[in-house]
Amino acid sequence: MRRAMTRRGAAALLAAAATAGLIRTAAGQNIATAARRVTITLAGGRTFAARLYLPARQPSPGALVAHDGFGAVAAFDRVAELLAFEGFAALVIDLFGGRTASNDEAAAALAGELDAALARDVLGQWFDWLRSREFCNQRLASVGFGMGASHAVAASVGARVSATGIYYGRIDEPVERLHDIDGKIIGHFAERDTWATPLSRIDLEVRLKQAQRDFQFHVYPAAGGFANPLSRHYSPTDAALAWNRTVALFRPACGLG
Repeated sequence: MRRAMTRRGAAALLAAAATAGLIRTAAGQNIATAARRVTITLAGGRTFAARLYLPARQPSPGALVAHDGFGAVAAFDRVAELLAFEGFAALVIDLFGGRTASNDEAAAALAGELDAALARDVLGQWFDWLRSREFCNQRLASVGFGMGASHAVAASVGARVSATGIYYGRIDEPVERLHDIDGKIIGHFAERDTWATPLSRIDLEVRLKQAQRDFQFHVYPAAGGFANPLSRHYSPTDAALAWNRTVALFRPACGLG
């Protein structure tokens, strides 16, 4: 692959690589290493793993990738690779202990088994872990999908996060907690989502306005799960457009120009 790759090309790769199941970097010259497995241990002794992708230039902003009900499948490694291409130290969090789903029904079942308080504690610990690394310049971002977006937003409260990405997440945080989310917020929602419904999106808009947060929402002619190639609702065109918009907000918000 040629060294010079535009961000439009990287976004196209996100859709094409996910669809074909390819495992390759977005641009080898921009990513320092292949994924590295890292772990944290909570106070009770339970261990959680993640996969780390580093950019060539360090120190850099850090970014958490919070998966949906399918688990930490390869599609989220592609997201992390593209974040590394954009200059982020990207961490794919595994909230399911290695379990994954292969269809929407199994994904919904796995998501329903996850303890919300535990998930938010885990993500908060990973924020702290990233910020303490020598390769991180203290700026943080998060991008969450489905139930991962719900938990990532909750974990961002008070975490001094510069940018937050929400993909079809149902966010129930009250106004007073939303007020403590720093930085910019971008949300991607689906017209035909039966979980993060249009009504829940409108309600979140109202709460974010009351909290005086800096946010932008985009609505796609799709159903929930449109950015995950394992979902029957996958839409590569909408996924690529959402990614372009996410990068356009994340880079300047995290000091990457």
